[in-house]
Amino acid sequence: MIALPVTSTVASILAIVMFPMTLQISIRRAALGDVVFGDADDAALRRRVRAFGNFVEYVPLCLVLLSLMEAQGASFLWLWMAGGLLLVGRIIHALGMLFAKSPAPRVVAMVMTYGSFLIPAGWLLANPRG
Repeated sequence: MIALPVTSTVASILAIVMFPMTLQISIRRAALGDVVFGDADDAALRRRVRAFGNFVEYVPLCLVLLSLMEAQGASFLWLWMAGGLLLVGRIIHALGMLFAKSPAPRVVAMVMTYGSFLIPAGWLLANPRG
């Protein structure tokens, strides 16, 4: 059995980060009268849904790449660089989507997120296992 301690840690932290994001959506939907679909043309709900949506659009592929990299023997330095960029980038992006007036935090967060999938992709291509 292959142990993936870095990927497991990063995935667990991201699951904890995801929980308040989804809870905020549920709370807002209930406050609006139990809106089940769409955003009821409510800016706050729309912002929460997009912050969560962006999170789930990037995190799964990044975790798959991180786990492949870890399973193929990448060093902890490479793994934590990619995993750390993912963690910090996703947290900054969510906070930026939910609270910031300026797009600057989201821009920084997206650059970090790009690194979190380009580093493993590059590493995997440079270190093929056959």
